[in-house]
Amino acid sequence: MKIKRWLAALLAAALLPVSAFAAGGTEADKRQEDLDFLVQTLTEKHPDFYRNTTKQAVADKKAAIESTIATASDIDFAISLQELAALAGDAHTMLAIGSAGAQVHMLPFAPEWFDGRWTMTGGLREYKQYVGSEITAIGGVSMDELLERLKPMLSYDNDTRLRVQLGGNMYVFEVLAHYGVVKGDEKTVPVTLRGTDGKETVLDMPILTAEEETALGDDGFINKKLLRSAVPATEPDSAVIYKLLDLGDGTLYMQYNKCREDENLPMAAFAAEIKEKLDSGAYSKFIIDLRNNGGGSDGVLYPVVYQAQQFLAKGGAVYALAGDRTFSSALINTVQLKDVDAAVVGTPTGGSVDHFGSISTFELPNSKMRGQYSNKFIDMADYLDAAKPYDVESFPPDITVQPSFADYLKGVDTAVQYILDHAPVTPVLTETAKVSSARVTVNGKPVAAAAYEIADSNYFKLRDLAMAFAGTKSAFNVTWDGAAKHIQLTEGTYTPVGGELQPLTGGDQTAVRATSDVAIGDMPLVGKAYEIAGNHYFKLRDLCRMAGVSVAWDGKTQTIALTTEDASAAA
Repeated sequence: MKIKRWLAALLAAALLPVSAFAAGGTEADKRQEDLDFLVQTLTEKHPDFYRNTTKQAVADKKAAIESTIATASDIDFAISLQELAALAGDAHTMLAIGSAGAQVHMLPFAPEWFDGRWTMTGGLREYKQYVGSEITAIGGVSMDELLERLKPMLSYDNDTRLRVQLGGNMYVFEVLAHYGVVKGDEKTVPVTLRGTDGKETVLDMPILTAEEETALGDDGFINKKLLRSAVPATEPDSAVIYKLLDLGDGTLYMQYNKCREDENLPMAAFAAEIKEKLDSGAYSKFIIDLRNNGGGSDGVLYPVVYQAQQFLAKGGAVYALAGDRTFSSALINTVQLKDVDAAVVGTPTGGSVDHFGSISTFELPNSKMRGQYSNKFIDMADYLDAAKPYDVESFPPDITVQPSFADYLKGVDTAVQYILDHAPVTPVLTETAKVSSARVTVNGKPVAAAAYEIADSNYFKLRDLAMAFAGTKSAFNVTWDGAAKHIQLTEGTYTPVGGELQPLTGGDQTAVRATSDVAIGDMPLVGKAYEIAGNHYFKLRDLCRMAGVSVAWDGKTQTIALTTEDASAAA
């Protein structure tokens, strides 16, 4: 059986041919061309490469690389280029390092984060008794010091992502040698472990090629999966994009492993299946598991987020499972679920709330090393209220549940078991609505749309907004199907029914979470809504996000400025 260990993106599984320089010219000349190309690409195409660094720091790093450009080994040159890319402080901007010509060697052990510590979860068969022990040092260097030494080559924007990247590089011999953890001519490397009894043991790990490590197979390498007494139903399944499971006790579970659509099961059809199950009355809890999702397109999950929103509005409990491998678009989906009142369970996300993203790829002209860079900075607070307390940092769980290695061996999913064992976490469905003092402009012109303030957010009546957007490219009509409890928004001219743009009177009101279905065209409207005195009120940002309208707040004048796409284009 092929040994499967997770490798960080920096050491992508297809180790790239760093030494495959094109014919003609000296190797130093070609390295210089690659270096110049990298600097030009990152500084000209990244939206803000100097946001987290300085021009001087980049110039100094470039000069340092040039000082050894003719003498550095292929892997040392590659690591230095990655260090330059990592100056962006952007988890999405990086190079894939490694070599097919200059072999990369591995220490045969598997490190993973369990119980809030580095745990050896696999190793040579003769070390079976030490699987589950804490890793405290490599080459005599403590794990904290190891992190500090390797940090320059790791692309990250928060501490969780930094730790994840360390996990994919700490057993690569050439990386350890580059940072002086080992001298580079050893036959073995000491790895220090601490058992549950507190006793420390030093294992001398041999240094193997990737091929030699793979050749060990099950006879020579103990993988944690071989030690389990059972496997939970929620075990990550890399063969599927998404799937549903009935966990019993009124709990429906969805595993979501990639932010993309399954060509054999469109997300709309999958969401319809979820709706049917949740509407059946058989479930009180709905779990959406994003712990092993590294991203893709955040919009794919919208139909499911909408079903979660409706289930919450009807008194159900929704949980978003997140952790250190919840990254990029999966992080955005986690915040979206929190925004509609799902409870986030697990550990802080690997992705940052505000972050660079939307990547493009490139290839260096001579070494053919591949890299990627971000195209934009995403400020999540512009879109989702749940993101407002956070910046470039992990999104924290509401309920912290660390994965347990003892549970893993018993076949227990620690986080899921926590949810199963505890009473449902349901949102508050009734709030006090206060008449908002905010004024509103659309494309610079005042409009009389009145709003209620509910839990620090402004909620507007749909028909008021329809009147306010009349005559713009964001104009829409509103129709109500009372029998189906369905509100339909369609692009085009609004037909008034009377009572629009009237001032709100009567003081504070009771707002009850609305359960009616709402769609913009054929897309469900993701976002909270409330019923107040027989009318539906929607959070302004939710509607504007889907209608292509930008929202800005002027605190001095207490004005909400709405700008439609046609006005933006004219400007």
